[in-house]
Amino acid sequence: MNQIYTLLFLLISLTSQAQDGVFLTAEDFIENKAFRPENSKIQERLATVSLKNQGAKTIYSSENAFGYKLNGRQWRFTENRTYEVVSTEGLWVYRVQNATDLSSFSYYFSDGAYGDIKPLTRHNIKKSFSSNPQLIAVIEKLDWRMDLFQPTNFKKLPLISALFVQVASKNRLPL
Repeated sequence: MNQIYTLLFLLISLTSQAQDGVFLTAEDFIENKAFRPENSKIQERLATVSLKNQGAKTIYSSENAFGYKLNGRQWRFTENRTYEVVSTEGLWVYRVQNATDLSSFSYYFSDGAYGDIKPLTRHNIKKSFSSNPQLIAVIEKLDWRMDLFQPTNFKKLPLISALFVQVASKNRLPL
């Protein structure tokens, strides 16, 4: 009986995860529907990803796709750059590995799938969400030097995203 439950759990786990591939649109990303022809190979290179299938190679970038998923991590294309998607709940948070220190990251945000990606700074958050005084009050009280990007106990979201879920729930941010 335990073997049946284990098999059922594995089957559900495997089918609930989208395969690696390309998100052609923001809607595909939101619905976790990655495009990838059967038996194709996916390869990352700079600000692009390519799908190779039976000798044919298609290259995707910010010009023709929203993003991609590879090895369980999701990425968003924009302006010929790729950003790793850290969180899409509350506040969309992204990160880019720093070229000079591979153990550190620069963080960015957008106000949903269609929002422009901006550096995640107190100034940019206040400017983008100036119509939400409750959120601005919380942002003002934060020690911005603390690590706002480490997972919290609240749904394992980065602290900055968890704050948005808690404080901005009245003014729900667009996905």
